[in-house]
Amino acid sequence: MDGRTRRWAGHREARRLELVDAAVVAIEEHGPEVTTEQIATQAGVSRPGLYRHFDGKDDLQAAIAARSVERLVTELEPVWRPSGKPREMLERAISAHLRWLSEHANVYHYLKRNSLPSSEESESASTNVRGVVSAHVAQMLVDGSLGAEIPPERAHPLAYGVVGMVDAAAAHWLDEPHGADVGALGAQLTEACWAVIRVSVGSRVVEALDQVGAESVS
Repeated sequence: MDGRTRRWAGHREARRLELVDAAVVAIEEHGPEVTTEQIATQAGVSRPGLYRHFDGKDDLQAAIAARSVERLVTELEPVWRPSGKPREMLERAISAHLRWLSEHANVYHYLKRNSLPSSEESESASTNVRGVVSAHVAQMLVDGSLGAEIPPERAHPLAYGVVGMVDAAAAHWLDEPHGADVGALGAQLTEACWAVIRVSVGSRVVEALDQVGAESVS
């Protein structure tokens, strides 16, 4: 690939990202039932002009899903850069997840409606983000980033189970809050997850985790 070809490919990719970001804005404004025409209008192009950058509707939806997952993962910064006591990190990560869902409910519902797997090998956007977060948490449990090294045979089921529980509970809350606000749900999920961790790894490990970062707050 020569320089000119690389520059053209870079320009096309940048333009495609601009259109995806415009699509997300349109979804935020018009809801999960947003039309292609509304997306094109938000992007300042015609419908055919929009699809010159995508291989049909499925490609556009996949790009929107990928961009939304990228933004959500960015919001979960507390998970990727451990600091302070593990329980506090857990609380911050859950709060970040709930905050993103509450602030971008239309995008989340759009992903649920339009990002379903088309084959056994593919993933939905929600499955993808659960997998990404779970894998990171499992690795930190194994390598001791959270304050104690946990055997892989315990760390992986624990990480995937806790992340799955939070994701399922948050998705249900978004549809049916039952009077709970973000703060109340965050506190409840933090307590539930910490209880699961305590049972899974044992009291000695939990006591060690409780001491991590204690000197920074004393």
